[in-house]
Amino acid sequence: MEDVEFLDALAYHDKQIAYHQAQQMRVLAAYAIKCEGEEFFDAEIAAAMRWTTRWTTDQIAMALDLASKLPQTLNALEKGEIDFYKARVLYDKTVPLSADLAAQVEQRVLAKAPDQTGAQMRQLTNRVVMRVDPEGHKERAEMRKAQRCTGIDAMEEDMARFWAYLPAHLATACYQRVDAIARQVKTPTDPRTLDQVRADVVADLLLATPGTESAVKVELYVAISAATLMGLSGQPGELAGYGPITADLARELAGDSTWRRLLTDPITGEPLEFGTSTYRPPAALKRFVWTRDRTCRFPGCTRPAHRSELDHTVPFPFGSTSKANLGPFCKHHHRVKHRTAWQVSQPKPGRFCFRSPAGKTYRRDPEPVLGDLPPF
Repeated sequence: MEDVEFLDALAYHDKQIAYHQAQQMRVLAAYAIKCEGEEFFDAEIAAAMRWTTRWTTDQIAMALDLASKLPQTLNALEKGEIDFYKARVLYDKTVPLSADLAAQVEQRVLAKAPDQTGAQMRQLTNRVVMRVDPEGHKERAEMRKAQRCTGIDAMEEDMARFWAYLPAHLATACYQRVDAIARQVKTPTDPRTLDQVRADVVADLLLATPGTESAVKVELYVAISAATLMGLSGQPGELAGYGPITADLARELAGDSTWRRLLTDPITGEPLEFGTSTYRPPAALKRFVWTRDRTCRFPGCTRPAHRSELDHTVPFPFGSTSKANLGPFCKHHHRVKHRTAWQVSQPKPGRFCFRSPAGKTYRRDPEPVLGDLPPF
């Protein structure tokens, strides 16, 4: 294939993708309008599309705005004049604007968007929004400040990204302090890169030195087999809220841990035993279910089990407080279970079956707490 033909084919398929993404937005908007007033209609979409609750809510909101407040943006996406990223930029930046102001921004930005990269368009959109709504920009800056927060994102190979959402001047000052300390600590014989030293400085500043007044005690839940703990196996461990970790890291974390026994099936790796006849599960049973299920059991939800609510699959007292009748559900999906026509059963401990209001069936099977990946 000649270069020109290749580029033409690439552009053609890019336009086709944009067209179908526009159609998906139209379908979502139409369905949302049809279901107006139904509190949990998005749960059906999330389960069918294998989307998270947050992503589903976000996609529905974007679809509604594109269909009503930004029709020219949706048309441009449908024609392939812009891609989905650029449509997303216009949506994100005009969410707080009135329909009239959003139309002004849309008109000015779309005039140049087809010939710009996504980054260039984002910068242009920022400037246009600030120009058409200067007072609103000031108010939104104060609102953003009130939304400051921290979080953690799981990454690959035993790593995670810890982040802080801060006002620009505070974030800049924090980075400059970390950088200054790192440059003081770094010596010619230190094998670490400067970036590595900065990362270590952040952890040292936050956790402090054990035994000092500024140290804060934290508890990590780590599952590890006895064979791995003794160095007889390279079987991965499991860090609650993160996922699988290497045997070496699991053993390292085990060095300073307080241990609570959890028996697992030697073949399947699934946790065993526990149960009670009382309504409120004891601490040991909670930990057991958290470890067994790891996340909210609703289809597609990945919120950590230890940050979710324990639910009786069959309501107490008709159902027992036991491993066979308990499962973690995040606060949102706990409400979905009890306030809608969703039906949930647990045929076997840890195996959940869902039937949606539309009649579709979804299953969540337990993953081994420890063990190798199943064969393909």
